[in-house]
Amino acid sequence: MAYNLRPSNRQKLSTVQKGLLISGGASVLTLAIYLGITFNTVDINSSQASVQLMEQDPINNGDVVLGFGWDESICLKADIGTDAIDISVNAECIPGGKDSTWGLSAGNSLKNLNLILPSIEGLNNDGIDIAIDYRRLEKSGDFYTRGKEFNFGMKDGKLAIKYTLLAPNGKSYSITETTSYEIPEDMEYRNYRFIYTPTNGKGEILVDKIVVWNNQAVAQSKLFWKQNEKIVIGNEMNGEGKPIAFFDNLVIRKTNQSSKIPMELLSFSADLNGQFVKLNWHTAKEFGTDHFIIEKSTDTKNYKEIGKVKGKGQSNSLQEYAFQDSEPFIGITYYRLALSNHNSHSVWVPVIAFRLKPEQMIPTAGASPNLSSEK
Repeated sequence: MAYNLRPSNRQKLSTVQKGLLISGGASVLTLAIYLGITFNTVDINSSQASVQLMEQDPINNGDVVLGFGWDESICLKADIGTDAIDISVNAECIPGGKDSTWGLSAGNSLKNLNLILPSIEGLNNDGIDIAIDYRRLEKSGDFYTRGKEFNFGMKDGKLAIKYTLLAPNGKSYSITETTSYEIPEDMEYRNYRFIYTPTNGKGEILVDKIVVWNNQAVAQSKLFWKQNEKIVIGNEMNGEGKPIAFFDNLVIRKTNQSSKIPMELLSFSADLNGQFVKLNWHTAKEFGTDHFIIEKSTDTKNYKEIGKVKGKGQSNSLQEYAFQDSEPFIGITYYRLALSNHNSHSVWVPVIAFRLKPEQMIPTAGASPNLSSEK
C-alpha cells in the first residue's frame, strides 16, 4: 500500500495563481472569502494527511518519526517530524511521484541525491522501520545509510542490507547480505521496507508488504550505530543524470510489536534442475498450514498459481518441502508461497527471484524452454 503523505486533491498553486482563478468581476470581499476557504482547506487537508499517516499500520504499530511526501518545491520539508538539513543542489521535487503526485529527483546532473536527515532522538532507537517508494533507474545505490554500521539499498540491481547488532551479552556482530530479490526495471514504483524489531531479534525486508528476506538474531539484540553519524537518503544515487523522480513517500517508524505469522520459515530457494526450476523451503514451526500454494510472476504484480503442496498443519519440528516448475520462463521469475487457509497477500508471504538464461537450458528431445512472459 502507498502511504498517503499528501492529500490527493491538494492544489499546488501560488497565492497569485489562486487569485487569478476568480472572475474579474468578483469583489474584494468575495476574493477574501475565496482565499480564506482555500487556505483553510489546504490546512485541513495537510492535517488529514498527517492523521492518515499516523494511523496504525497492519505490519508495525510503531509511531511515525519522520515522513516525507516531497509534494512541495522545498525538498527538505518534512510532512511529519523534523525537516532534512541538506540535499544536493541539483535535487528537485517534481511531478512523477507515485499515484500521479510529486516525487524526489536527483536532477539532470550526475551528482548523488544525498538527502541528509538530522540525528534526532526517534532515529536512535534500538530498532527501526524504514519504508520508501522507489522506481529503478540505476544498478546500485542506497535508500538509507548511516555511517558504516547501517545500509539499506541495492547492489547490482538486487536488494541489499547491512546492519550491526549489539547482543544482550555485550558482543556486536554484523548482518550483511545481497538478497536474491532483483528490482524490476519497469519504471513502476514499489514500496521497499526494512524492519528490525529488537524484542524478537528479527530483521525483514518487504516489497509491497510481502517479505522477500528475513534474518533471525538473538532476541533483545539492539541496532548499533554511532549517534553522531549522518543519515543519508539516496547515497550513490543520481538517477543516471535524468531529471526523473524516483523516490516518494519516505516513512520512518519506531518498532513496537510486529504482526504474528502463521509459520516460521527457515529458507526458500530456487535452483535449476535440468529443464526445470526446483523450489525448496524449510519450516521450523507451522500453525495451521493446510496447503502451500506456489505462485509465480514476471512483474511482481500479477501472480499465477502453478501448484500446491500439502502442509503439516501443526508442527514444532523441521519440515522440508519441494516443488518443480516444469514450465520456467526465460529471464527473471518471481516465486512466492501462500497458504490456502490464509490471505495470500499477507505480510508473511516470502518472495524469491530466479533468473534463467537461455544458455542454461539443456536441450532434450521434445522439450523447449518457455519463452513467453506471463501477463
